[in-house]
Amino acid sequence: MELFKEGAISFYAENKQTRDSEVFFNPSRDFDRSLNILLFKALDRHDLTGVDLFGGSGIRSLRLAAETDAFKSFKINDLKTSKVIRKNVLKNKSKIRARITVTSFNASDIYSIQEGYDYIDIDPFGSPVRYTLQAMPKVKRGGIIALTATDTAALYGKAKKACALKYGSRSLKTSYFNEVGLRILIKRAEEIANLYERSVHPLFFDVRRHYIRTYLCVSKANITRDIGYIYQCSKCPNRVLKFSEKCSFCASKNIEVGPLWLDNLFDRKLVSRMFDIAQDEDAKKYLEMLKQEKDSTSYYTTTELASYLGVREKKIGSLGTRTVLNEKGFRYDNDFKKLTEEYKKLE
Repeated sequence: MELFKEGAISFYAENKQTRDSEVFFNPSRDFDRSLNILLFKALDRHDLTGVDLFGGSGIRSLRLAAETDAFKSFKINDLKTSKVIRKNVLKNKSKIRARITVTSFNASDIYSIQEGYDYIDIDPFGSPVRYTLQAMPKVKRGGIIALTATDTAALYGKAKKACALKYGSRSLKTSYFNEVGLRILIKRAEEIANLYERSVHPLFFDVRRHYIRTYLCVSKANITRDIGYIYQCSKCPNRVLKFSEKCSFCASKNIEVGPLWLDNLFDRKLVSRMFDIAQDEDAKKYLEMLKQEKDSTSYYTTTELASYLGVREKKIGSLGTRTVLNEKGFRYDNDFKKLTEEYKKLE
């Protein structure tokens, strides 16, 4: 094992992202963990109880306990690595502001210990769905559940059967594949919340090529939630939300994608507060883009338009609002025919 430092925490771990690693640690997710810190600082809540189901080295929980004033107690659980987590807790004892408990339960057994938590973090290998089924009733009303999915083949349209089995949705490999995956994950969380007469409200997300992470506030059931389908043309980039068997642009067959979450993906006011307190330039850049993100469903890319139209790829210019989900992606409010006309005119 090596000694690492991230944020305020020094800790022991193994920089080896495999199932058989002694203490799993992914240094590339330091940005994700820093956003996690900003979120709780912006929420400005205190005396919270938290649990991290898959603690690994404990770095996420230890940073939350040391760099925010949000938590009075935090349980860090991991079936394999509890000894190293305890070692890391002791190493950072003077920095930690919350009472830390380290456990080594199977993730399915941890909830018998306490009535409920203000924050539950689920970051497993693969899909978080089966753990979410057990965790959802243990989130206090108004509490937060953070879900990470690393089974991106299922959510991004490469493993359609796996998506149907785990998430109850049809995924499709599209130019906006990561948004499809994020919306399917939130939809599944909402379905699970509904089993307990609850609903979820998305607060924030961070999506990269190898993982999807969403923070959801759990509240009383809301029957007005917008869950539905995207109808994607099988031949051209055109897509619509209203049922249509054929594409309105080229008359080819539409493919039904979903069901998925069609409501907002984040809380705009919370993101603004996160931006106001952020000091890291990369975080500020990400949050600034997210602040400007439109609430429309799906985005186009300059690459797919150029390929379909047979023209040189052009800069977005004033065509639409850029999305944090793709460096060449943008959201566009008008119909696809008008988009093609405007794109051809760009220099």
